[in-house]
Amino acid sequence: MNSFVAAMEAERDLEGMQTIRIALCENDEKDLEVLKTIVGEAMEGYNLPYDIYDFKGGEALLGTELDFHLVFLDIMMEGVSGMEVGREIYRRNRRIKIIFQTNYGQFCKDAVNFSHAFAYLEKPLARQEVENHIEAFMESGGLSEARATFHRAIPIRDGKQETKQTVSLPVKDILYIQNLKGQKKVRIVTGDAQYICREPLDALADKMESFGFGISCRGMLVNFENIRCIRGYEVQMKNGDEIPLSQKRSPEFRRKMNYYLHYYGDGR
Repeated sequence: MNSFVAAMEAERDLEGMQTIRIALCENDEKDLEVLKTIVGEAMEGYNLPYDIYDFKGGEALLGTELDFHLVFLDIMMEGVSGMEVGREIYRRNRRIKIIFQTNYGQFCKDAVNFSHAFAYLEKPLARQEVENHIEAFMESGGLSEARATFHRAIPIRDGKQETKQTVSLPVKDILYIQNLKGQKKVRIVTGDAQYICREPLDALADKMESFGFGISCRGMLVNFENIRCIRGYEVQMKNGDEIPLSQKRSPEFRRKMNYYLHYYGDGR
């Protein structure tokens, strides 16, 4: 069985979380070590299981029996070029996301058009750019479910605060996000945990709109898919929480909710 063609049913750890498989294909040993360090340190911040595999040539990558969610691929390699490898990966499985690396900026457009790249990086690699692309991948639905990333988030479980970290949450698990008045922080509520995050609600509202979130009243950002019903000016969530719906915002909130659920409600 060709693993690239196999359906990407994720292997899961003991807690049922998906193990993210990342391939690094780079024939320059120094560049490979730099990339491996950056990717590994970036993934540690997501508190998700992951595996990183490195390959020093395109033939080795194409010959593996492993599945991958994300592939970092050097364009200029001995033997089969990175763009040819990328095109073959895309032919086998169009769900795999490919990020190309190159010393030559003129190849970037070709990489996007020829091999359907998710993104590209110019060498020498900049840590922040690599981290930004990993975050974009996590939020793109590159896994089996859409996820949203929150930085400097403090998980709270059983009333106890844990260590501040970057968290990547399945969008479907988020019930609502509440602004904490006077603290410049928000509270992210999921079915089994809460997170305190130092991000402005206005910025999160723009970010989460495409995932099907809307503002019900000042300071409350609600996931349309986790609404049980609306009664008058009260939004009842699936976990039993009751969220106020302002009279002024009610028509627009209901319109956006109905539109999103009609067209996208089962698409995450």
